Parts: sequence; structure tokens; C-alpha cells
Amino acid sequence: MKRKVLSILLASAMSITVLAGCGSTPATTEQTTADSVAATETTAAEPAAEVEVDVATYTEAPELAELVSAGSLAPVEERIPDADNIFVDTVDANGDALEIGTYGGVINLAGANGSWDLSRPVLESIIRYNTDGSYYPNVIKEYSFNADYTEWTFKFREGMKWSDGDDFNTDDVTFWYYMVHLTNFDGKASWNALIDYKEDTGETDEEGNAITIPHYATLKKVDDYTVTWTFTQPKYPADFIENGDFKWCWAPSHYLSDLIPDSEGYPYVENEYWASTGLSEEDVLANAIAKGIEAATVKDLGKAVSYNFWNTSGVPNLNSYVLCTTPGNNTRDDSLCILERNPYFWKVDAAGNQLPYCDEIHFNKTSEDGQDLLMFRSGEIDIINIGMQDIAATLADMGDAAELRSFAGTSWGSYQVTFNYTCKDENYATLFANPDFRQAISICVDRQNLSEIVSDGFLEPGQCAPSEGNFGYDAEWEQKWTEYDVDAAKKLLEGCGLVMGSDGFYDFADGSDFTLTFYTYAESGATAAYPVLEQNYTAAGIKCATKEFTVEAFDQEIDNNDWYAVLVPHTAIGGLSLRDRVAPFVPIAQAAEWYGEYGTWYGSDGAQGVEPTGDMAKLIEIYEKWNATPDSSERDAYTLDIYQVHEDNLWSIAYLKGEGSYNLISSKIKNYANNLVSADLYQYANIVHYWTLYKAE
Repeated sequence: MKRKVLSILLASAMSITVLAGCGSTPATTEQTTADSVAATETTAAEPAAEVEVDVATYTEAPELAELVSAGSLAPVEERIPDADNIFVDTVDANGDALEIGTYGGVINLAGANGSWDLSRPVLESIIRYNTDGSYYPNVIKEYSFNADYTEWTFKFREGMKWSDGDDFNTDDVTFWYYMVHLTNFDGKASWNALIDYKEDTGETDEEGNAITIPHYATLKKVDDYTVTWTFTQPKYPADFIENGDFKWCWAPSHYLSDLIPDSEGYPYVENEYWASTGLSEEDVLANAIAKGIEAATVKDLGKAVSYNFWNTSGVPNLNSYVLCTTPGNNTRDDSLCILERNPYFWKVDAAGNQLPYCDEIHFNKTSEDGQDLLMFRSGEIDIINIGMQDIAATLADMGDAAELRSFAGTSWGSYQVTFNYTCKDENYATLFANPDFRQAISICVDRQNLSEIVSDGFLEPGQCAPSEGNFGYDAEWEQKWTEYDVDAAKKLLEGCGLVMGSDGFYDFADGSDFTLTFYTYAESGATAAYPVLEQNYTAAGIKCATKEFTVEAFDQEIDNNDWYAVLVPHTAIGGLSLRDRVAPFVPIAQAAEWYGEYGTWYGSDGAQGVEPTGDMAKLIEIYEKWNATPDSSERDAYTLDIYQVHEDNLWSIAYLKGEGSYNLISSKIKNYANNLVSADLYQYANIVHYWTLYKAE
């Protein structure tokens, strides 16, 4: 069997095609040397056309030019970096050349609901990923690391400014780290990317887990635009620069300095750059009110101004659009929430036009289900997430006025079922461990019929395997055990020792009843598929039932190991690869149903759970090799080894190919790429590059 491997997917150390449009500084290929490795703006994707980059003179939006003429805003060349430091955006996330846009107009979206929704189109991060998994420096100009990966260097772009015009430099990095992050003011001091090592205290908690004390990297300011992160242990790219949690490392020191307490709950961390504020928690809450920020507790305040800062009006940031300050439009709960163009945004197009093109992004809150789709049809919304069932009819009705954009999903197939391999009932545990049982469960279902019912035929039959276009995709794997054959399924079940009972359903060989009870939770969407699956299972002689819980109760049942099977797992097998999230693929924590108590064992250092054996243990063995190497090509090879173990076992069964996500966009919206990827590592909608979108009226 041959597997299609995208050689540039999810790799940072590779042969990189250098594009002039990815940055005005000369780009270098990341390669290991005896001393260090440097990476400047690079991308692995080939552009659709050559792009001439001219940033000798900058151009700005007419509304900004008017403010400059009126004397209320500095000239554009004083607001953004010079040609040696500016970020020149010339290609989209697929590597296709961007059109030079026109200024003006509003991008209308549906309402923002979750705490991250306002950030998705606009958040700027340390690095930025392309669709193919390659990445390049973004807010940082370049990064490097020493030969043993114990020291990382970040160089920032000279001339960048915060959205309020204050200079951005490495003081804002040291402030974030020592005053905001390590004090846990932002509530996120557990970011693993910055943990150097964990000291074992020799004590255990109430559940028997070892209590450890984390020790963090040492951050040093080299100059106004350079910092180093130093570790005592090697910190490889997968655990640091590529880490999906480590999205930014800065905070506006000029704005937050009077909001940082020195209290028992948020003790000052000794450092050479910043003295203790000496402020009580009452002091900082009062100072926040003076800035127009109301928070009930310091915990609420810290999260609002230093973690979910995009949701708090008035907090300076580096994003392309910032939350407006107009009451009634400046919270995500408002009927109309407005993000305004950042006049200090530090990216330009190939012609030197300061981005973004559009004046504002509007989030329009709707009051009832389906209203957002009606607003899209009427032209009141320009971009909308849409379910599969509504795509065909909407496109047929709107004709040339709308276009479909698809995002590849990362789930290894839709409507997955998985089993408890450490089930307390030995009959079930033995049965589930038999691959013939899993094959029977797979082939006894008419996948095409399931597709017609749950997706109107939109999703094709498939197996629990990487989707086409994703790392490790293999057509044979995707179709393994998918041919519908009830008689063959029954033979496999009988080969597993099951005996047909007088009621037409199989029993265990000892005469005890066999019922396949699927645990689900309300938000899973399992209710759409279960009646179809039940009909198919029944035809194969399998008695089945469901138990539905709230998410919290469901997770508790899994944690307690009180379950048999799961339909649509809370954490399904799937994702971009191990670089995105390890837990769905390897039993290293109590994080995914398909390995359950095996993960508990590893996560507790053997103190709890069930010790994995056989191929389950082999996954851990390969993972530990993956985690111990800095070489991207070696990590990709280990990932494929792990994938092969999954293909051999199919611990979870999927019935349809992985479902993606879909946007309909107004045909007036330009530079919106197609065939992108929806994943946390890519920050979901952020991969669209909203600052490059423009509206052709």
C-alpha cells in the first residue's frame, strides 16, 4: 500500500520556495547549522503569478488620508514600518497571488457568539500558517535557535505601533511575560510551550497524581527589537514555535501598567525589567473603571484585557481591525458590533497600499434560527457559515450573487463510533479488542443510505482516516471495511464467539445478553444518525441502545470508565497531525474516548488507569520518539508510523467521509481563497486573511 504524503505539509524544516511577496526582507530556508537556524518570511506554496513588490512609497485609505490632512493623524510612513521591516502580503494561504484591492466598504458578518469570534478574522500571531501546513514569521520578523534548541531568538519589526499609535517593542514582550503571563494575570500561565521543566515535589494530590512545580523559560531583552528565550532542556519546534497555544507573547505595557496587581492571588515575579506595581486588587479594579472597563474580579479583568483582549473596547492591539469605542456598537453582545480599521496596521499589499482595504467589519446579531441565512440572501450579510443541507438551494436561488467556499475538515470521518477497550465487563472488553468485531460493525451499515438521510447525499461513504488533502491521506485506508455486506458481518460476529439467540440477536458464548449501548451527548448530532445505525445493526443481529447525557455528565461517565461504546465521540480521532494536537492520536492523557483508561495510565505515570499493551503501547513508543526529535522530516515519518498503527487497527469506525465547513460569500467579496483548512492551529477564519479582502460594489 502506498500513501500519498504531501511533502510540504506540516513541515517547517524543508526546501522552501522563496516569494518576494511574503516579506520585503531576503528570505532564507530554515536549515540546521552548528550555531543557529534563522527563518524569515517564507512560504512553501507557489504563487499563481509573479508579483512585483514596490513599497518605496506607501498609500493609505482615503478616510485616513483625510485625517492626516486635518492634522489628527500622523502620515502613513510614520505609522508603519519602513521597507526593511514592513510585511508585504502578496499571496493567500494557498499561495495564489492576491489581487490589488480597492479601499472602502464594510464586510458584514453574522453575530459574534463565542469569546473568540471577534478575533477569528483579525488576530495577529507570532507565526502564520499556510493551508499546506508550512508557516512563516508574522508579527516577528524572524526567529532562530541554537544548535541544541535551548535558546530561541525572536526579532521583531522595527517601526511597528500599537493600534493607539504607541510604539511596539520588546518592552511589551518582557512586560507580557513577567507581569502578565507568569503572574497568571491572563489566566494562562500553564502554556506548555514556555515550560522548561517540572519539578517533582514528591507529593500527590487527592487522586494520587504527582504534584509538580513548573519552571519556565528565561526571557531576556537583547535590544528594543530582539529577545531570547532560554531553556535548560531542548525545546524543539513542535513544542515551541509550532505550538498552537503559543499564539502571542506581547501586551501593551503603556496601557496595562496600572492594571497589574501585586497581591497574594497574583504575586509579583522577580525580573530585571519591571518593578512591582504595588497595586492591590481593589486598586486595579478602580483603575479599570477609570478606563471604562468594568470587571467583578481581577480574574475577570485579567482575562478581558490580556487574553480575550479583542473583546474589550479601548485595549490597544496589533490586529488589522479593532473594536470600536462607540457605545452600543462596542461589545460582541450588541445588535451591531463594529470593528474599525487599525490606522497603524503594519502590512501592505504588493503596491504599497496599507491594509486592510475595507473600512469596517460588522457583526450583525440575529434573534432567531435561520435569520442570518435570510439576511445573506437579502444582501445584508456578506459571508455566512452554512450547513450542507442549505448549500444547493441557496446557490440555486441566488445564482451569480453568491459563491461557495469550502474548508477541509480535519476529522477522520463523520459519525464515528468507538468502543471501551478497558471496559469493566470482560466479555465486552474481549469482544471490542477483536478487530473482526470492529470490521463487522463497519460493514453491516449501508453507508450510502446513511449519507442520503443525514446529509442529503452530500457526504460520501468513508472510513476513520485522514481526509483527502490532509497529511497522510490514503485512498485505500479511506475505503477500508466500507463495503456493505450484512452476511459477511454476521460471519465475523460468530467468529468472535457470539451466538445467535432465540430472539434474533447475538449473545455472548456464556449465554449472557449482548447489548451495544452507545453513549452520546446532546450537542453531538448523534440523534440524526442513530435511527439509521440501529436499523442496520438490528439487521445484523446486534441489539443496541443509546444513553444521552449533557456534555458534563457524558465526560464524567467516560472518566469513570462507566461506558461501553460512543457514537460521535467528544474527542474523535482526527486533526491536522500530531503537531496540531497529540491527544486525539496517542493515548497520553484521559482526553479521548477511543483509548480511555490507557490514557489515564500514561497521564498519571502509571498511578491510575490501565497499562497499554500491543499496538496501543506501540503508539506511545513511537510518540516518545516523535517528541524527542527536532527534525521535521523525522517527525513526519514518525507521525506516519502512528497513522499506520491506526490503519491496522481502526479502533474507531467512521461511516462517512470527514465533514468540512462551508461559507457562502457575496460575489462582491474578492481575495477570499477557496479550499482552505478549518483548524485551531490555523485559527479557523483567520486563514482567510480578512485584511486582504475587498468589496467590489
